[in-house]
Amino acid sequence: MDLLSQQFVLPGQVLATSHSETEGGFLRGHGTYVELVPEGGEDEGDDDCGNDVMVGGMAGVSKKKRPTAWGSGGGSAQGEVMHTDGSDDKDKDGEDEVEGQTSKGPQRLIASVAGTVERVNKLISVIPLSSSVYTGQVGDLVVGRIVGVGGSRWKVSLACSPPSSSGSNGAMKEGQLPLSGVNLPGGVQRIRTSEDVLAMRTLFKEGDLLTCEIQQVQNDGTLILHTRSLRYGKLENGVLLTVPPSLVGRRKNHFVTLKGLKTSADAVDEDGEGDVDVYLGLNGGIWIQRTVPSEWEEAIRSDQDERAPLAETLQKLRHRHATTRVSRSMRERIARVRNAVECLRLVHCQISPDSIEAVARASLDAGVRVADMLLPENVVKLTEVTRQ
Repeated sequence: MDLLSQQFVLPGQVLATSHSETEGGFLRGHGTYVELVPEGGEDEGDDDCGNDVMVGGMAGVSKKKRPTAWGSGGGSAQGEVMHTDGSDDKDKDGEDEVEGQTSKGPQRLIASVAGTVERVNKLISVIPLSSSVYTGQVGDLVVGRIVGVGGSRWKVSLACSPPSSSGSNGAMKEGQLPLSGVNLPGGVQRIRTSEDVLAMRTLFKEGDLLTCEIQQVQNDGTLILHTRSLRYGKLENGVLLTVPPSLVGRRKNHFVTLKGLKTSADAVDEDGEGDVDVYLGLNGGIWIQRTVPSEWEEAIRSDQDERAPLAETLQKLRHRHATTRVSRSMRERIARVRNAVECLRLVHCQISPDSIEAVARASLDAGVRVADMLLPENVVKLTEVTRQ
């Protein structure tokens, strides 16, 4: 088989054909499916030639004899199809089976998604350019929404969309947050009891947003989550934005603070506000909120015992953050950061702390109002700094 690496294909495009009547020359990978070649389907219109070459055509469409590559120019083999007779790789018996069934005639492998082709020996896969389904890994930070409570666990939708009446939350994967994976009020460390099960909705209820970490990926793909770190928990008094997961890359730290997004006319608010926190979820959920002022923590520590656990202090900070009104100037800064992320999404640019801050500062320097940031001409202008 001959296949150029990083070849781009479209859904329905033929990737490979097998001419053997008894064995196949490829294995089906992700993003592909197999179908039998219709009788005479490849020879239609080619009665004068026994060559049944199909060159990257679409399945179910009449094929004619074509050159071995579309277009011209060295290395451009868009549409090139591999042809196998099952004999180019003498691997172990059984590798020529597709989905556990032995082929009973010529077969062809067809792409089911748009992306690039990846081949390992006989295994042919298509890696989608922008996956609509998040496949989590252990240690990933995700932003999710509670969609169910019961059985000593919460069901968390990683689509981040609000629950709908139809019960559909998109194609995004769901995770499970066990009761043993959360911190109890006050940071108490003990075995969970039946009373804790009855009080689960006092911690999280349906519709709540939260940040959590993937603790385990089970064999069937189920994601087991936890919020035992003090950084994780319920999200309140902020803005949620959903972007394609492929735009959010893995980083050492997904909790970032953007400083100095005030204009020259702005002053630090009376309650000490000034900076903006951004939580970058690898599932595409991005949470934006104000940075909790250090004065709040100092005030809470002065009113409690010095031996009070840190978890109790953080819970009081979160409660004050959730119940304290966000000032108008801070809401404008949060909205500016939100629109900066949206600008990056519209131009399919990688979303990172540097790119978000660059777009937000470009809007400040250009004097663009928050309400005008998403105008087409401004989107192109503000994101130009990310393309230099």
